[in-house]
Amino acid sequence: MFWKYLLFETKLLLHNRKNWLLGIGLILFFPLYYSQYSQIDIKDMQRLKNEEAQHFHTVFNAFPEELRETAEGEAIYTNLTQQSSLINMQRFYLWKKDDYDKYIEDGIKLNELRLELHELGNKGIHPNYVIPKNVIQKELAILRYYKVHKLPLVPNPFVASNYLPVALSMISGLLFCIFVLIIGSSMLLNDQRHRSVVGGFPISFMQKVSSKVAIHLVQVMLFLGLGVLIGGYYVAQKTEWGNFTTPILIYQDMDYIAVSTIRYLTYMFIAFALIALFLLLVFVLINVMTKNLYATILAMLVILLLPDVMSVADVKFNWLYPLKFIDISSVLNGEAAMEFGNEKLDFKHSFRWLVGLNLLAVAILYGRNKLLYIRKGEVALPSN
Repeated sequence: MFWKYLLFETKLLLHNRKNWLLGIGLILFFPLYYSQYSQIDIKDMQRLKNEEAQHFHTVFNAFPEELRETAEGEAIYTNLTQQSSLINMQRFYLWKKDDYDKYIEDGIKLNELRLELHELGNKGIHPNYVIPKNVIQKELAILRYYKVHKLPLVPNPFVASNYLPVALSMISGLLFCIFVLIIGSSMLLNDQRHRSVVGGFPISFMQKVSSKVAIHLVQVMLFLGLGVLIGGYYVAQKTEWGNFTTPILIYQDMDYIAVSTIRYLTYMFIAFALIALFLLLVFVLINVMTKNLYATILAMLVILLLPDVMSVADVKFNWLYPLKFIDISSVLNGEAAMEFGNEKLDFKHSFRWLVGLNLLAVAILYGRNKLLYIRKGEVALPSN
């Protein structure tokens, strides 16, 4: 009977025009957003290295002569000279569009010299031209990943492999939550409007909930997957697919680690699935309590926005930080940890908490239904 009910709910979902319209909108977002993304002034590697080389003219001209006469000053000046030489060699490799292995080797040496300069205190260098240590460490992690895995360099920032993580980060957070809530808003509508028809299926409440949540989750992830595939194909026709083994940094254990683009996208999809599942479960829980669609959506939006509202009000509630895992993009890139000053807002904790929140939502739904069943039994006994 469960499978018949699942088939019945699937047919209802397939005839839901609202969800199809929302799905088409999500799918079209990926190719349409590229028209704006391609207009963004993103500096490619050649342009960045040219700017770095130009900065050294100012650094050398402003370096104090009296400092250079000291042993410490001479060491700093020698370090700067070596950095300038390495940057010029990198420019040459990019201009030749060849010897990218040497570009990576020189990049590692360059950033190691920058770290040495931090140990020397960056004396004689204007603060505007001092590269922060965390930026250096991020670049080192990327370059070492290229070297260890022997990957080809992809200087073009507009290929599909570079675009898709950016596009997914755009819908991460509140936008994706609203999409899921609207998709799932009709889950219990037929049960409330046509009780006599739906009530004819002799299955338990939890079986009904699991079937509804499952098919809506599949629909959400299907729309998201189609959007990524169609968006990627569209961008590839405009430029090229790119290399999905290209490294991307993710925040973990107060540090940044490099992972391949395909692995990053996999993490994003798993997180989106866990987030959608959690939202659908909580939606059912609140909806069966309020019996009001609009009150349910409003209550969920207020709950999801609580961490940001508290942050703006400069009020800290550490027990609210798991809700920030809803914006998985800001968690993976480390922005959430920096914004809230909480080192636990990282990749490793995000998946643990998302799984835990889903289990908690299921437990509350099951417990509430069990409690209501027991109470009905207690009321029925005296009447007999």
